[in-house]
Amino acid sequence: MVLLLIFSLFLQFYLQKQVLTAQQLKIEKERLTAELMVSLALKKDLKTSGQLNFDCGNLTYKLLTDLSADSTSGGQTVSNKTYCFDVRLKDGRIFQIVK
Repeated sequence: MVLLLIFSLFLQFYLQKQVLTAQQLKIEKERLTAELMVSLALKKDLKTSGQLNFDCGNLTYKLLTDLSADSTSGGQTVSNKTYCFDVRLKDGRIFQIVK
């Protein structure tokens, strides 16, 4: 009886750890999916605001700052734009990323 109680306690702790690990991996996967959606959006020529649709969710964005400066070495204009991205995944999780 005591052995069964000890075994059930060990099993309970092990299963709790497995569930927690699975939850953390799911959250990490969702965060990486949102980051990937943002990086794909940044490769496009973005307007001041808009929305992009992906298979795994929607991404809305708006331009926060647009700092343009002339580069002294090459005479080229370097554009430093900062966007705010709201990522809504299909499972309902929402991420806000500023880049």
